Amino acid sequence: MPVRPCIRRWVRAALAIAAAFVLLAGLTSCTSRRAASSPTSEAPLGFRSQPSFLPTTNAPVDRVVTASPAQPQLAVQGVAVQVQLPTGHVLATVTGPHVPPFVAPPPETVAATFDVSLAESAGDIPIKLSDFTITDQLGRTLHPSLVEKATPPPSALTAGRTTTFSVTAVLPTGEGRIYWSPSPGRPIVGWDFIVEND
Repeated sequence: MPVRPCIRRWVRAALAIAAAFVLLAGLTSCTSRRAASSPTSEAPLGFRSQPSFLPTTNAPVDRVVTASPAQPQLAVQGVAVQVQLPTGHVLATVTGPHVPPFVAPPPETVAATFDVSLAESAGDIPIKLSDFTITDQLGRTLHPSLVEKATPPPSALTAGRTTTFSVTAVLPTGEGRIYWSPSPGRPIVGWDFIVEND
């Protein structure tokens, strides 16, 4: 019984495709074996040494830095800083900003809230909301206020006490810094932050 020409074409096409797959599989296995066996002069990316043009440091990591009127410090929000004052010292942390949920279209400004924690105090630490300032990425200085209906912090933190309070300000999206100036003069400590509303 003769085979129809249409079926012959399908059989030829199927055989050509199968041959192409076999050839491709053979080439792939040869290439991967050769790449695995060839020695390289460089270590895998995760184990390479730092490039020589980058600066190196021997400073210890994961340590709490100390800020004082003579030596102010800048940290990232969420990082604790030991603040040394003439009247005592305290471990200060600012976290945030916390912003309302995203809305479309995004507003140009948002109400940003920061949580301030003062812990492990020794001596008397004065606390005034007016000692906190915020600088936005446009260089404007803002004075945050206590979150509505929140209990204000004590006027001074005595030895062994801890306090946490929240301040808020209307800020544009972008970078900024929140500063604490518990003694006269320039700020003693600041925390970098980013306002995102997306």
